[in-house]
Amino acid sequence: MKNKNIHSDAGRKTEVSLFPEIDLNYAVSQAEVWEKLVSRMDQPVAGEKRYFLSLFYRMALAASFLILMSITGFLKFYTKTVHTPAGRHLTLCLPDSSVIEMNAASTANYHPYWYRFSRTIELDGEAYFTVNKGSRFSVVSQRGETIVLGTSFNIFSRNNEYNVTCFTGKVRVVSAGKSEKIVLNPNEQAFINKDGFLRFVQQANPGAAKSWRENMFVFTGASIVTVMQEIERQYNIKIVFRAQPELTYTGNFSKSLPEKEVLGLVCTSLGLTFEALSDKEYLVD
Repeated sequence: MKNKNIHSDAGRKTEVSLFPEIDLNYAVSQAEVWEKLVSRMDQPVAGEKRYFLSLFYRMALAASFLILMSITGFLKFYTKTVHTPAGRHLTLCLPDSSVIEMNAASTANYHPYWYRFSRTIELDGEAYFTVNKGSRFSVVSQRGETIVLGTSFNIFSRNNEYNVTCFTGKVRVVSAGKSEKIVLNPNEQAFINKDGFLRFVQQANPGAAKSWRENMFVFTGASIVTVMQEIERQYNIKIVFRAQPELTYTGNFSKSLPEKEVLGLVCTSLGLTFEALSDKEYLVD
């Protein structure tokens, strides 16, 4: 029995010796291996990181573009409106030191923040312009446009009437309805008739077009309706006109005279009468 047991142990030793011995000693501990594995799992995939940054930059660029467009739109379209009420005159100095002298009951619009890029004025009424040299300067009205580089001129634009008188330099007048163009030299005038066509006039008395700046009003063969409307504007009154509208008036008056005296001058010359309906309203027939 003893010999048998010894034989069995020897056999087991022989079997074990058939396999190579394995070195089970690790260079790092199990905890260190696990820590490195976890840290790798927490890191984002390189492709996902690049995609996230690319999306962020695109969104930032789009937001910057929208902000830039909003600011540009504000600067370009923000409008300043200057209105001269009836009975008053007003002088407006533009950003380039050009000057607009506005007659009573007139309105001018322009874009102050965009003016250095586009010197454009919208006018409804009457005004005298003294324009400094520079880029194109244009005055836009319902019936026409006047374009200059540096000059002085007067524009009358009310209802269906439009005329331009040049005093210094040159101006180009364009009909809005017919796209006709004409260039005016000093002491020349152009007007747009009721059909929208441009007409040229050699002024015998060009100073009459700007006499309102000295509070003088000169009329030559003017419609009586036009004269009454001018008196309304200059004195801030209302005139109920019941006479013949075909009448014409030639004469002049100074705003230094009271409105009753001016009405007397105009009405007497045409055989008309007037009466006061109130402090600010008159009847002419």
